[in-house]
Amino acid sequence: MRKFFKAVAFVTVFSVLTRAIGFFLRIYLSRVMGPEVLGSYQVSTSIFSVLMTLVCSGLPLVVSRNVAFYNAENNKQMQHKNITAGLIVSLVISGIVCVVLYACPGILNLFVHSQESVDIILILLPALVASAIYAVLRGGLWGKKCFFSISFAEFFEQVVRIIFCLILFNIPLGLSVGQKTALSLTLSCVVSCILVAVLYFVFGGRFASPKQSFKPIVKTSTPITLVRTISAVVGSVIAVIIPIKLMQYGYSQTQALAQYGILMGMTMPILMVPNTFISSIAVALVPEISEHTNNIDAGNVKNQTELAGKITMAIKTTILISFALMPAFISLGKPACEFLFGNSEAGIYLSIGAVLMLPMGLNQICTSMLNALGLELKGLAHYAVGAVLLFACIWFLPKYVGTYALIIGLALMHTTTAILSLKMLKKRNLINWSFLQTIGVCGLICVPTSMLGYLVYSLLIKFMGLFVSLAISAILCFIFNILLMFIFDIASIKGFVAKFRFKKKKSKALAKV
Repeated sequence: MRKFFKAVAFVTVFSVLTRAIGFFLRIYLSRVMGPEVLGSYQVSTSIFSVLMTLVCSGLPLVVSRNVAFYNAENNKQMQHKNITAGLIVSLVISGIVCVVLYACPGILNLFVHSQESVDIILILLPALVASAIYAVLRGGLWGKKCFFSISFAEFFEQVVRIIFCLILFNIPLGLSVGQKTALSLTLSCVVSCILVAVLYFVFGGRFASPKQSFKPIVKTSTPITLVRTISAVVGSVIAVIIPIKLMQYGYSQTQALAQYGILMGMTMPILMVPNTFISSIAVALVPEISEHTNNIDAGNVKNQTELAGKITMAIKTTILISFALMPAFISLGKPACEFLFGNSEAGIYLSIGAVLMLPMGLNQICTSMLNALGLELKGLAHYAVGAVLLFACIWFLPKYVGTYALIIGLALMHTTTAILSLKMLKKRNLINWSFLQTIGVCGLICVPTSMLGYLVYSLLIKFMGLFVSLAISAILCFIFNILLMFIFDIASIKGFVAKFRFKKKKSKALAKV
């Protein structure tokens, strides 16, 4: 368990750096593009994300799962077979997609309604092939717990993308801002693909005959790919439906695209901040679970008790992370977005949508665990139920609540999917319901903490600038929240601290001996 926490801490540091760079890049792009252009760009990239998900979702996860399982058995030959098979399959799929779309670009007009959007997608297509290679080789490194390699590769990609953005935006290429942004992404994907290929071979990676590995990999990865592809399709459909529905109920096209751009391009990235930490847990957890089993329903579980302990710990940690940041987002959403984007409306969305952080976090960690346990078909069914609720909300509610229909729909979707996944884990005796008490107490703590953040900011803004008032209020809000969690001993924090101190003293005593 100690090694697991070290892995989570290591991945978290790199994830925070990577997401921070990506976040500041998004702020920069939002200011350069403006809400309307940003909305159009989001529509284009949502279509491309479907293609990216089709190629780079299920296969890497299954490869990492299989590599972790065979790595525990020290079977290098099977590791190499699985990686080679995954690489061939992903290259074939990405190659076919690129050939078809370059040969018949008119297909894209069925999904987007401007030549600008079509051009952006075509510029992004080479990134599809590069990402196909990157994702599978990264999956092999992931299964072998080469966390430094995969974390550094992701960090490196973001840095390279910023460099390309700054260069391209200052060179007269005859491309629009959206097209230059797409080109920067493509170039960064190619460079990171080369880097991860080098790292793969440096850490002993090889290719081997993929015979007898194709069928198991395709069969296992298909449900995962379907879930993530459907999720990407849902995002694309939302990008089309929300503006249409808003225009249907009185918005102009410019206003509708701007509202969608504000919500998805400004508010949602901030709401995804806790997922940076939760994804670190998921990254470290998948190979840990896969070492114990590659299919729990097949009965080949090596240590049920240890497996259940890691899963329970991951769920409780996800709850704490979500609630640790929620009060500050609720109380300070508006001034935060005014400072970051110069847009107060994004802040209103943020304050209301902050409650999404808990169901999104639980859904994310549960989905990762179900995939690692070989329960990907169950995950597909759960997501289908949630997606139906989301579509119902964005279809019927814009008439009454406008863009907030998307926030309501996402809340229903993630909550429903998370509950179904948790019940699935409980059925297999991998968790108990003790975490519900943690959610209840954290929810109660959220009320006074949010009020404190709002009151402190309201007082400070009268005497200080926006940044200073915001920073002080956010820090006090966070500290007060953590203090209350410690006082009420949420998720046995005191016991964990005491245990950590005991181990530290014990190690010092042994060192003296």
